Order: sequence, then structure tokens, then C-alpha cells
Amino acid sequence: MELPLYTKEIRGTAVTQTLDYELTQDDETEDLFALLSEVKQNHPDVGAVSVGAIFSSYQGNRVQHVCDRLGLKMLAYLWHRDQAELLQEMVANGVDAVLIKVAAMGLGREDLGKTLKEMQPKLLSLHSKFGIHPCGEGGEFESFTLDCPLFKKRIVVDDSAVVTHVDDTVAPVLYLSIKQAYSRAFTDHIYCINQASRLGRKARMTELFAHMQLDAEMFAGSHLDVWQDVINHEYQYALVIEDDVDFELDAVASIHRALNTLDAQKANWDILYIGHCSMEEKPGLARSVHPFCTSGYIVSRNGAQKLFAYFAKHLRSSHALDVQLVALIKRKMLRSYSMFPPVVFQRRDLYPADDGMDLRVGRLLRNSAWDQARAFVPKLQDWIDPPDSQRRDPAFEHIPPWMENTQTVR
Repeated sequence: MELPLYTKEIRGTAVTQTLDYELTQDDETEDLFALLSEVKQNHPDVGAVSVGAIFSSYQGNRVQHVCDRLGLKMLAYLWHRDQAELLQEMVANGVDAVLIKVAAMGLGREDLGKTLKEMQPKLLSLHSKFGIHPCGEGGEFESFTLDCPLFKKRIVVDDSAVVTHVDDTVAPVLYLSIKQAYSRAFTDHIYCINQASRLGRKARMTELFAHMQLDAEMFAGSHLDVWQDVINHEYQYALVIEDDVDFELDAVASIHRALNTLDAQKANWDILYIGHCSMEEKPGLARSVHPFCTSGYIVSRNGAQKLFAYFAKHLRSSHALDVQLVALIKRKMLRSYSMFPPVVFQRRDLYPADDGMDLRVGRLLRNSAWDQARAFVPKLQDWIDPPDSQRRDPAFEHIPPWMENTQTVR
């Protein structure tokens, strides 16, 4: 949501367990008071606290007590809403939340990690049979929101484990311990460079991005146009992908780890190659050597400014762009890092290149995201690229005879 995040370890316990609350030393409510005091100190303009309480007066009274002491207003927009109706509203409006704790008859290990949408029929059934609260307001379950219309970036759980808190045959208490999570939108924008006439590649990449839950723009322009667009939109980072590629299944997680490493090293980088054709790059994440090909990279805003300023004046049409980029790296005009093995690969088997080269780096692709999509998505199992557009650019309608016999030399 691009808002400051404040967290604090709960050190207190539920010392006061009555419905009403009065200031009590070492009660967990005082941890909330300390946290909100810090928020108000750092953001004096904050005037209210929004809570998700629906039916719990125990919870509502404690939040209200803290707000009164800090001169804040408590906002409880969901208070006493019909829970079955509220659950339907959340599902219908794209709240993608998963169960991370269960503690009620009828709920078990198999329900952890399932979305509210997946659980809705079961929760309504258990409400009818046993009277459990469809939104878990009685403590029957806890949820964790991965995405919703308010989020700028989707959260992905990369590593988790089930922990048994109470081993009960009727109503076990289990929770999902999230060991590692990150936002899927690791850059401000994703560009997929695609010529308008290449309808087949556009269709395949659209399906691939959907399978990987990545929101990408099919961009009918050049790399130079992309860099200018990054500058114009003031993006801090942008992912640039060409339209003949595939991803490793764990590409998103690998890219996050690489970006976290660069942040920890305080590396002032311009470009991070996540896809290239070089077998000369150093293993892991390291300064680039000869990262030929521009199949996939992340460019920083500073890098886009450098690249656009240079190539707007010095772009040589007689030389491939990737060769010119490597020249800048070798001359230390561009601070570049590479991942090896890469996580983005050209699919020469799908789109043979004019040069006829067999890229050895392509053999390093272990688990293809596109192959998985074709295996699990029924409409993709017999996938054939739609035909490309035969429309010709009006600028080339009248080509002199002497140009018809020329060949493009890379």
C-alpha cells in the first residue's frame, strides 16, 4: 500500500481478561499503546485507527481504550456486519487472503494456506452445522492477506511450515509459520518488448505472465523507448523482458534474493541481468563480465537515465545493442551485475534465430514455467502461437528495387 509499516513484539500477556479494560501493567494491550504512541510521534497528523473487529467487544474495548488515551478516533467499519454477507463481499471484491491458523471443529491441517474463496463453501457449511463464525470472529481461524485492490504489490509466501499448537482430535489448533515472504511486484513496472505484428509471441507471453501472476505491459517499442518511459514515469526500477523467453519456475524468488543481496551490499547498480547468453558470468550474483543478449534485465532509474542519455546520441545501428551494452560495461560506464545461471532464457526451440546459433546457456533451464503452464492449464496443452499480422508498415510500401535484395547484417 506504500504506507509506513510499524511492528512491535508483544511482550505482555492477557493479564486483564474481563470484557472491560483498565490500564494494567504487563498486559498485552500496553504493547499496542506503545506501538501507536510511536506512530503518533512520527506522524503527528494521524487522527484515527482503523480496526477490522466485527463482533468482539473484548477486542474493540481495548482498542478504544488505547485510542482514548492517545486522542485518536477508532474506526470500525465492519462492526456487527452480517458475516456471511461480509465474507461474500471480500471474495467478490478480490481480497485474496489465506488461512494461517485453525482452531475449530471441522477445520484442520488441509485448510491451512487455502484462500477465503476456496474455504467459503466449507465455512458457510460449518456455520450452519456448528454455528462457527464465517469470518472467524470467534477465533475459529486467522487469515493473512496476500493481495487486495488496495495493495500496490502482491505478497508471495515462499517458505512456510505447519506447527501444531494443540493436538486435539476434534478441534486441533494449528498454524502456518511463514518463514519467508516477499512482494511479487519486485519492480515498479514490467515491460515485455513486443513488435505489434508479432501476435503469436504476444499471446504466448500474455499467458505466461498470467500463469506466473506477473502484471506486464506488452510494449511496442525499442529498449531505448523503454528507458525513456522509465524516466518519464519516474520508476525506480523496471523489469524488461523480450518476447521470446521463458522463466525458471523459481525466477521470482531468485530475483528477490538477488535484489535483497544488492540492497544489503548498498550496491549502486544500473542494470541487473536476469537473462543473458553468456557462459562467462561468475556463479551466483556478481559484477557482469560479457552479458550478451538482452532477454531479461532490471534497470534502475539512474541506469535508464545513463542509457538513454548515451544511446540517444551514440546508438550505432550497425552494431547489436547487447554488444554496445557490453562495451559500456567493459569501459566501466555502466555498473552492471549478472545472475548465473540466469532465470530468464531465450526459447530458441520455439523461435529459431536468424543466426542459427545454439545457445549453450539455454541448456541450463531446469524447470520451465512455460512447460508447467502447458501441463496444468487445459487451454494451453495443445498451444500453437496465433499467426502474426501480415500488415505492412506504410513507410515500407514503396521500397526501391535495390533495397529488396539487401540483407540485414548483425
